[in-house]
Amino acid sequence: MSARSLLRLVRKDVSLLRTPLAAYLAASLAALALTALVGGPVGRSAGVTLALNVLIGVSFHVMLGPVLGERERRTLAFVMSLPFTPAEVAVAKLVSAFALFLGPATLAATALVWATPFDVPARIAASPLPWWAHVPGFLAYYAVVLGAWTLFFAVVLAAAIVSESVGWTIGVLCGVLFVVGNFATQVLPRLESTAAYLRSLARGGPALPLTIGLEACGIAAVVAFVAARQRRKTSFV
Repeated sequence: MSARSLLRLVRKDVSLLRTPLAAYLAASLAALALTALVGGPVGRSAGVTLALNVLIGVSFHVMLGPVLGERERRTLAFVMSLPFTPAEVAVAKLVSAFALFLGPATLAATALVWATPFDVPARIAASPLPWWAHVPGFLAYYAVVLGAWTLFFAVVLAAAIVSESVGWTIGVLCGVLFVVGNFATQVLPRLESTAAYLRSLARGGPALPLTIGLEACGIAAVVAFVAARQRRKTSFV
């Protein structure tokens, strides 16, 4: 697939979500303003809630729009008429989906890092070091939060592209979000085997770069799985 052809497919998908994407970006900016500018318990709580809703909402929207919406909009025939293989279409879907997701997700993740669970403003205020000395640490925590949500998105995106089923995609999304998510936030901190790792992560110890590396490897593995799976597909039906 040429770069021009790939761009053509990506632009088609992105154009479908121009208005919702603008709304998600505005909501992400509002979440960041609430946490960083308004502050306080009320502002930070409202900002975190809004940021989480943006991350969940844009995930649903991308899956049910550009990725799974071809059959519903009856545009699959157009895609099938183009000189692209299923694997090439999958690559275009991956590119457009990540492009649509990462804009709002970047701002929402910034709001989450600023507010919780790392309490960046309080750490900077309590430290004798100048503010610029905290930039690498802030970026590392930022990478952890954004990486976690991007990995979650990649898993659900893979389910959407491979299964081409709304039901399976929603099932995977809910399972990852509520079952795995609740286990990670409610159970893991209480286990002795993971408590030391989480303390190291919170303090910026060796667990921090390790977590970033694991997230990056996980995202790469999911993308590689989708590409390999779609290469075996010989038609769009």
